[in-house]
Amino acid sequence: MTSVLVAGCGGDPNMDSSNRGAGSETETTSVENAFIVPRFIPGSCAIQVGDAAALTFTVTNNRITEPERLLGIETPAAEAIRLSPDATLQIPPETSIAAGQPIEDVTDGAADYPFTARVEGLRESATPGKSVDMTFHFDKQGDLVMKVPIEACPTQK
Repeated sequence: MTSVLVAGCGGDPNMDSSNRGAGSETETTSVENAFIVPRFIPGSCAIQVGDAAALTFTVTNNRITEPERLLGIETPAAEAIRLSPDATLQIPPETSIAAGQPIEDVTDGAADYPFTARVEGLRESATPGKSVDMTFHFDKQGDLVMKVPIEACPTQK
């Protein structure tokens, strides 16, 4: 059994948890540590309308025997959210996957590559330091709707 975890801290003062993007937990599937990281622009804390940003999150499948599949993600604050590789992401039972982290398959002996999530075509409602509504579509769980914060001032990494 493999598990990939990502830790986060900080928070949006309008959220009930210090865990960014928290509040989606169900008995079977949860999304945690969700936040949008705008592209770094030296000396600026603004998001350009139409620009792109990274989306970071961790999905946990708490089912004992059944895999879960992340089918897609939507927000009214952007034109689209693209997952790469361009495929439905399967989350094995009792494991987690995290955007930007390798999805490890210890049985195949192949290199493990991270999947990424990219928010494209940000709209005027995407304001640094605020949260936007986001819907995560799952095969078994259905839709999980949550507030996802936008990093206030991204730094170059």
